[in-house]
Amino acid sequence: MDPVGKVVLITGASSGIGAATARALAAAGAHVVLTARDSARLDALARELKGRGRAIPANVADPIEVQHLVAEVITTYQCVDVVINNAGVGLASPVACVKPEDLRAALDVNLFGPLYLTQAVLPHMRNKGRGQIIFVSSVVGLRALPYAGGYAATKAALDRLSEALRVELRGSGITVTLVRPGTTRTAFNTRRLGVHSDHRRFNPPGVAPERVAQTIVRAIRREPRVAYVTWSDRLTLWMALLLPRLADRLLARLFVWRDAEEKGVPYANPER
Repeated sequence: MDPVGKVVLITGASSGIGAATARALAAAGAHVVLTARDSARLDALARELKGRGRAIPANVADPIEVQHLVAEVITTYQCVDVVINNAGVGLASPVACVKPEDLRAALDVNLFGPLYLTQAVLPHMRNKGRGQIIFVSSVVGLRALPYAGGYAATKAALDRLSEALRVELRGSGITVTLVRPGTTRTAFNTRRLGVHSDHRRFNPPGVAPERVAQTIVRAIRREPRVAYVTWSDRLTLWMALLLPRLADRLLARLFVWRDAEEKGVPYANPER
């Protein structure tokens, strides 16, 4: 799909990957609908895009707000060509002490938000006989990291949802793409749920959100089933899946829970 002239709806567009993707798509000639809860940031970004962006604040975890969002987009543009389910919230905690309310809040944004939006736009895409739904997941959707089990679970659920949807829409003209970023240099982790106390002995620098945005734009043009941002992400994930015992040992050495070190709670792995 050529993004020129297409109507693209991006959730979580106020910062990070969402904002970078909005800029990249506007530069490619798309009409970009920006949605997130921070209306001030959305308005600032829409002004920056100089006529290529329209800000519509919404909370994707609220199905009523999602319905109103899609209705306004259809009223304005008469269609939605591409939906990018990018909004997400992080969660850091040992599995043994994940708060149920934190996991539910993460599921509301990371899983139910994309579900609500997908269900709202599908009738309009089916009427047109063309469209693309993109889910921004994570490499942890296939291989969880220590102390990120709750977050990984939300992304794994999103992965399975997208796999089923892809087959269900086969032959309809609507494609489904899963994007799997690795570590990205955004403020995402500073706003995550949980107690924020995991520590990595090896902390990769990650990629800029603009690099992820380029991957998403390329995914719109090529419509792949799955898109990775870097070859190192893909290679590392393959090795972890092929050699799970080795991956377990390496991850146990690389990740420590700071609260465990400080209080003597047995969450930090003894292999240090």
